[in-house]
This record gives sequence, C-alpha cells and structure tokens, in this order.
Amino acid sequence: MTTTCSIPRGVQYRCVPPPTLVLFDLDDTICDYSRARLLRTRFAFEPHFADADGLERAVSAAVASAVHGSEHFAEVLVAHGVTDAAAALDAHARYIEDRYFGLQLYADALAVVAEIARTRLVGMITNGPAEIQRHKLELLKLTRVFPDAVISGEVGVWKPDPVIFDLALQRAGVAASDAIYVGDSPEHDVPGARAAGLGAVWINRAGVAWPGGSVPDVEIRVLYELLPVIGLEQPA
Repeated sequence: MTTTCSIPRGVQYRCVPPPTLVLFDLDDTICDYSRARLLRTRFAFEPHFADADGLERAVSAAVASAVHGSEHFAEVLVAHGVTDAAAALDAHARYIEDRYFGLQLYADALAVVAEIARTRLVGMITNGPAEIQRHKLELLKLTRVFPDAVISGEVGVWKPDPVIFDLALQRAGVAASDAIYVGDSPEHDVPGARAAGLGAVWINRAGVAWPGGSVPDVEIRVLYELLPVIGLEQPA
C-alpha cells in the first residue's frame, strides 16, 4: 500500500498508513547550516569593513549567492568597495579556518527524532563531501542516532538522484512505499524523494513560497509538526 501524505486545508494532516521509515536530510533540516554559513561569512569579512552596515550588506550578498564556499568572495568584496586582492585571500583563509564554526542542531531536532525512533525506523541522506559530513555527525553527536547515514560523497551519488534514496531504503530493508523523506531543499530533497517513490515532506522553516517544480506531499514549519503527520502525538 502506498503511503500518501496530504495537508487539506482545515484538516489534520497525516500519512496513511504511517510510514515504517522516516529519512531525514542533515543541513537546514536537523542542523542550522544557514546560520553557521552566515556566522562564518561575517567572521571572514569583518577585518575588511570599517562600518557595520557595509559589513552586513556584503555578508548578506555573499550568503544570498547560490555559490557556497568562498569562491565568490572576491567578487562580493569588490562589489562592496573592498578592492584589495589580499582581502579576498584573507577572507577565504578565515572562512575555512573552522568549517563547523557556529554549527548547531535545531532545538527540536533530537527530541523529535528520538520520539519517532521509539516506534519507527529513522535514517539520513545528506549531500556533501564524506569527511565534512561525517565530522558534522560526530560533532553534533548524531552518529548513534543515524549510524547508517547515507552520504553522497561516500556513495558517489547526489540528491536528487533517486539512486541515493534507493541505497538508504536497501540499508533499512524498507520499500519506498513505506518511507518518507524530510528535507528543506525544493531542488534536491523533494524531487529526489518523489522520483524514488517516497513521501516528500518539505520543512520550510523560513516560511517562503514554494518555488515551483515537483511539489511536496506535506509542508511543515518545524520538526514537531512532523509527529502528527506520521500518526504520533505532539508533546503537550
């Protein structure tokens, strides 16, 4: 039987039947990567701006870019009046000084996952280099929570390729029709889960409009909202 999720207006949303396996994304789903990226970028740019407003404008422009890492720093700095080539090199060095600077779990993450794990299987699929993502799991004390996390850099397949979802299903011994995937990315998480035959839950913490493309089965704002989706009670 296929797991079907929906959020009819005015009706309590749910998955029928409840999934056997709940798979999670890592960055911006379980941990606040966006905040960490903002803090790292501000740390990288701080020495090169005399005024706070100029600094914040440059930081905002850098993190708004679709380009992650620091390859775009030189362009952003020049656009905000910092033309010294040495500044971009220094900003890059500061940015990679601590790749995990400011990285934290969302406050609801561990409690929700633990509640689900009492009666369901849980797992993880995350895009990223193997060494970096493994270190994140260790730093955030998630290795016991997600011992079989599927990391794209280890398996050579990246979301939204449905193959990486198939790998996670194989490790858990669960059919796609009995699983859902929870992630924040309209480009990688939702279409990948849908293509692999899983229910797709979009966690939209920022409350932004859906950008288009393959639509999620369910939209939630915080992880606690996932519990009634899969037939569990939210804590009082």
